Amino acid sequence: MESKEARIGMRVRVGESVRESELRGLIGTIRGRWGDPEYLALDVLLDEGRLELFWHHELDATDYLHPVMA
Repeated sequence: MESKEARIGMRVRVGESVRESELRGLIGTIRGRWGDPEYLALDVLLDEGRLELFWHHELDATDYLHPVMA
């Protein structure tokens, strides 16, 4: 994902470049944006309930809806 694409409330999937293999492929919602607008760090509330911090390039936009929202 490009830094300029990241918006609070956007649904995202954790990409394959993340070091922690247990996080890869998980889905969540962006809850916060930190740092330089050209190179953002993002708070993501994962559907499993954990809040994790990722670099923008570690995430992919998704159109997956949260089961409660579907």
